[in-house]
Amino acid sequence: MTALGERIKHLRAERELQQRQLAEKADLTPSMVSQIESGRLSPSLHTLGKIAAAFGVPIAALFDGTPAGSIVVSRKRDYPVVSFDGSSERWAVLGAGLFQGKIRAVVTTLGPKARGVTTEKVIIKPGQMKLFYVLEGKVALQYNGDRHLLEAGDSALLDGGVPHGWENLGARQAQALWVILG
Repeated sequence: MTALGERIKHLRAERELQQRQLAEKADLTPSMVSQIESGRLSPSLHTLGKIAAAFGVPIAALFDGTPAGSIVVSRKRDYPVVSFDGSSERWAVLGAGLFQGKIRAVVTTLGPKARGVTTEKVIIKPGQMKLFYVLEGKVALQYNGDRHLLEAGDSALLDGGVPHGWENLGARQAQALWVILG
């Protein structure tokens, strides 16, 4: 079971809901809820939005839950994975408890010659800074109408409230680390 699946199951149990009841509230099938909770299915951002709405919480609450003064070791195999409808982009959410604070980090993967999601799908406040670090591949970072070519090891610090996106220029997958600061 993934950390995301465990968190959703915990929130459902806190509210004394059956999987079927959560599925009805979120307009999903009971089978889908079961697969998400067991870690057999990685939900899209759209699906996470439906689940969060059914609980009456923000999407970030699906990743929270770490008590203060503790350490949480996150294993690669347990990272919650977020996908986006209509895009090959996948996010592995690092240290899910980071969503409680002001720093959030994801490793995002793009297939060959693919474009990442647009900034409209990921809401961020103007002035909130993002660090973009290329882990693997050759990519183009579009920022405020300009195109910047980056390779593994290159990074950029940018205002996350300005339109931006990225694309994989190579024939193999590309990976980047996004860290949202403040």
